[in-house]
Amino acid sequence: MLKQIYRIIILIAIFIASLYYFSKDIKEVVFNIDNTTKMEEATFPLVRLRTEDVIINLLHGYSSNLDANSIRESLTPIGPEGSFEVLIQESDYEIKKLNYEVREFIGNELIEKGSVSVFDEENEFKTAKLHLSPDLQKEKDYAVKITLITSESRKMYYYTRIKKYDSGNLKKKLEFVMDFHNAIKDKEKAEEYSVYLEPHRTKENTSLADVNIHSSLELITWGKLEPEFITEVVPTVVENYAEIASFVLEYVVKAKVSDIPEFYKVKEYYRVRYTPGRTYLLNYERRMEALFDTDLTNVSMNQLKLGITSNLDIPYLAGPDKMKFAFVRNRELWFYDLEENKIVRIFSFRQNKTDYIRDIYDQHDIRILNMDAEGNVNFMVYGYMNRGQYEGRVAIVLYKYIRADQRIEELVYIPVDEPYQRLKENMGELSYINNLDIFYFHIYDSIYSYDMITKQLTKLASNVAKDNILDFSKEGYFVWQESDGLGYSNNINIMNLETGDIQKIDSRPGYKIVLLDMIDMNLIYGFVAENDITTMIDGRVIIPMNRIEIASLQNEILKSYNKEGYYITGVEVKDNIVELYRSKKGKVNGKDVYVSSSSDYIMNRIVEKTPFISVVPRVSEAALTEYYIQLPSEFDMDKEPKMLTTVNTIISDDPTLRLPKDGENISNEKQYYAYIMGELEETYKEAAEAINAADQGAGVVLSSLNHLVWERGVNASRINLSKFETMDFSASSNSLESCIKLMAKYLGKNIDNKTLDLKDTSALEILNKDLKVEPIRLTGSTLDQVLYYINKGRPVIAMTGYNDAILIYGYDAYNIYMIDPKQGKSVKIGLQDSRDLFENAGNIFISYLD
Repeated sequence: MLKQIYRIIILIAIFIASLYYFSKDIKEVVFNIDNTTKMEEATFPLVRLRTEDVIINLLHGYSSNLDANSIRESLTPIGPEGSFEVLIQESDYEIKKLNYEVREFIGNELIEKGSVSVFDEENEFKTAKLHLSPDLQKEKDYAVKITLITSESRKMYYYTRIKKYDSGNLKKKLEFVMDFHNAIKDKEKAEEYSVYLEPHRTKENTSLADVNIHSSLELITWGKLEPEFITEVVPTVVENYAEIASFVLEYVVKAKVSDIPEFYKVKEYYRVRYTPGRTYLLNYERRMEALFDTDLTNVSMNQLKLGITSNLDIPYLAGPDKMKFAFVRNRELWFYDLEENKIVRIFSFRQNKTDYIRDIYDQHDIRILNMDAEGNVNFMVYGYMNRGQYEGRVAIVLYKYIRADQRIEELVYIPVDEPYQRLKENMGELSYINNLDIFYFHIYDSIYSYDMITKQLTKLASNVAKDNILDFSKEGYFVWQESDGLGYSNNINIMNLETGDIQKIDSRPGYKIVLLDMIDMNLIYGFVAENDITTMIDGRVIIPMNRIEIASLQNEILKSYNKEGYYITGVEVKDNIVELYRSKKGKVNGKDVYVSSSSDYIMNRIVEKTPFISVVPRVSEAALTEYYIQLPSEFDMDKEPKMLTTVNTIISDDPTLRLPKDGENISNEKQYYAYIMGELEETYKEAAEAINAADQGAGVVLSSLNHLVWERGVNASRINLSKFETMDFSASSNSLESCIKLMAKYLGKNIDNKTLDLKDTSALEILNKDLKVEPIRLTGSTLDQVLYYINKGRPVIAMTGYNDAILIYGYDAYNIYMIDPKQGKSVKIGLQDSRDLFENAGNIFISYLD
């Protein structure tokens, strides 16, 4: 027994001695100046372009070699000689060579390429003149990529569009724009430009944040602000046609509202029409955004000043103890510790010695993921990287802010091959890190999980569009359905993001299930009988649901709705009410049709939510309406918060995560991009929705394949596709079939001998299959919008009833010209009568893209 005790004592002594010996070699990780660094400053050259003796289009460099046809930042009009100049502001690099490529927008086919290795010097610029092929088509967009090669063989890429004109009148249009811009700095000089304005008495003139052509002259001339213009103004050409052009001016101004100078980023948008006799101002908008500055804090009111702004949406996240919160402003991430009264600028591209051009370039954004009890924050930066080790790249970068060390650590770096404008539209709402360091995200219609410890990437689901997901990540859940663009499937998936467990809500036999929306952290879905799903003549799929259910995330059914004879075709959630859009079934010529009926409603209990912070207005004489972040009422600020910044952790592991290059990282659904004021405003599934948005914003619409879908205000006053007037045709009872065959003849294909099965096939499918064109459904557009297609030489099929159609082939100021197959002849109808005719039939239009 005693021997056993001795053995135990000896083993314990050996164990203690071993611990002491080995612990001397265990190095504690301490983060200090030796393994942290400040973000590198912006270094890439800036490029300007010169054409028609005017300098336009300030271009930012990319280190990502993107497809030139994916970027629509600017347009460079060129004259009949086909040349323009590149002005390079070298900055930290010596440029030795310039390569250029000209490509088709559709298909990205290379048209020509060349290089320049001898540059001229002009003030601070190196200049190169590019001479392009005389064979370029007039008034057609081409994508151009300019590659600068440094003395160290580094490549930087710059992108623009070119369009060739015999006479684009760019210089005249731009002279008017710059004269107007300079005149409104001086109230007396501005008086002569007041004739171009359209002040409206219903327009509120109480804010400098959003000024337009309907504002008062006093507001357009900056009121009492007296701004100082501190950056160069280089106009960006957005669109240019023979008469009409659109321009954007971006710059930074400084003004003294109080004792501390305040800085504002300003964007002006002009749309003008030039004629030899006069230039017309069609549209003018000016947006002004104050740059966030902690020195402007109002201590007595417990408020952080936002200043002049129209952006009142403050993305923020409060900590579990409600004594700290993180928020995003001006594409910067901030952290406020209420207990210690310290505010930290966690992430920003803004430099201390800023040029207000490269570092505040606004092609990125920040998303806050979560915050733990200690105040550590996971966040994501996505888009164009203005500076730092990834300068010029387009990427998604996942970071962690470690509060104790005032540092940020890079966790994951995901490079992407498209510009920010497209990336933001292809990213879903899901961005979540769980307690096991698994990063969940939704992009390009796919859901991924990435284990940051094992570096394992797993694709959890495909064919999940943004409108087929519900984000309950605040509750630790995510809901989706895989629909392959159909809008329905066999089940809905509910995932617990902490455990990874997935439960399903299955459809019933003979039914499909449709994920619809959410209300009060519950999901709404419906059931549709497979036999009721109907494809309309224009290719729309009608999904008439006969039952709606509201269920909890634990799959407990809370409410159920169905009424005999009624079908639900959509829902809309407004506060605590679910509005059900209903239809009744009928038949026309043996085909199911659904006729709109009155809406019904489901009431939900009201949940009162008190926001942690709020945004409140205040009015001053110089700045008019300004806004402030109101901090929680229980917090009492006794002095201005101490402002801190972070450093970047130097990491040894490569954090790069590359998404699969299998073609699946591209959305399968057709999408339509509405570009307004030179920016991608939103992506739509229906062309008509994008067209309506572009019409209101005086913009353009592109398809996801880069087809030009629609442009505002380029219609000629009279167009007649005279080829139709020489065609032989006779009266027919099947008017839609006749219209399709007439369109085929116009396109040089005769399908008269074919019988078209329009009962089980849509006209869109027939056009796609038999005519080999890219058909487009314009249903929901107005007649005036649709006439754009006639102007472009493309006839339009318009429905006048469930099965009746006519073919529009021309118009003038008073009439449209169309072929009515039932009458067997061409006829003309007054514009207003035509509008009424098509509106009564649902504004159902079909055409095609070139």
